[in-house]
Amino acid sequence: MACFFHVSFSSALMSMALIFLSVIPSSICHQVNENDLVNICSKTHDASECLNLFKSDPRSLNTDEKGLAGVAIDLALKKADATHTQYNQLYSDSRDYELQEKYNSCSKNYNDAIRDLKEVKNELDNNRNKLIHVEINDALEEINTCIRAFERDQIDPVQMNYHNLQFKLLCYMVKFTTESLV
Repeated sequence: MACFFHVSFSSALMSMALIFLSVIPSSICHQVNENDLVNICSKTHDASECLNLFKSDPRSLNTDEKGLAGVAIDLALKKADATHTQYNQLYSDSRDYELQEKYNSCSKNYNDAIRDLKEVKNELDNNRNKLIHVEINDALEEINTCIRAFERDQIDPVQMNYHNLQFKLLCYMVKFTTESLV
């Protein structure tokens, strides 16, 4: 009888341990607070604007670290879509060949950056965080290429540099929110 009790107790203990281990990951998820946002934003080139962008989305303080990364991705995708559309419109409206070339080039850069961000979102959603840094670095390289195109020749009548820099900031927000997940 002592042997039966020992086997039964061991089975119950093992079951409890498995249940406990399956519950732990959801219970130790860190709820994001304002200090976390300040810490992330302090790593960017514009901490104040970073905080404003995070605070513009009410999900930012009601989520965990993975959720905050999702918020940053959503903000970056929204900005990238708007800027991409704007570059396409500028290309259509311009009669200056040099500007058309730059607008077309930046439109392609944004198209590729959007693809990269969608891949980041897919990786995040499927808990495959190891390749996120590659995709976000690709998106940053796309935007840097666009920025450099306008730096060479100071022709930028619509001041797209502001939009490019804001998108770059958003990419860094994605980069720094996802770093802790890898």
